[in-house]
Amino acid sequence: MTGDIEAARELLRDSFTRLIEHVEELTEGLTEQLSSWRPTPQANSIAWLIWHSARQQDMQLADIAGAEQVWIRDGWRDRFALDLPGNDMGYGHTPAEVGKVRAPAELLAGYYRAVHKSSLEYIASVGADELARIVDERWDPPVTASVRLVSIVDDAAQHLGQAAYVRGIAPRS
Repeated sequence: MTGDIEAARELLRDSFTRLIEHVEELTEGLTEQLSSWRPTPQANSIAWLIWHSARQQDMQLADIAGAEQVWIRDGWRDRFALDLPGNDMGYGHTPAEVGKVRAPAELLAGYYRAVHKSSLEYIASVGADELARIVDERWDPPVTASVRLVSIVDDAAQHLGQAAYVRGIAPRS
């Protein structure tokens, strides 16, 4: 059984590491002007997409792990100083709220790196019982920690892919 859990941990480490690799690529040479550009007034910006990806990963992993969010614990909320509720993560944002998420590339990447580090610490600690633990009974079937981890990766991968697309179509200055 030890081999199975080690294989599961390695799969999770690889999945989460691919996310931070995408963030590093997205933020390399990213200007604040480019990070806040939106293809339409209703669309999400690169900054919002990266920030939201980090926030949802941070919030959901902290919940599963029974830990404090990196956003709060490490002072990222204060560093971003967004004109949004302090524990906001972007779910259901209006176009005006999306526009409030502005941050330099290094801040976005720094927060994601901190979330990634916290994610890897949790992954290193999981065993079979933890992965099978029910973390949300509001769904049918109830959601286990392993299912939630896959959902976190899926959500982040989609949003980071969107950010790459926006960066690809953004006008060059």
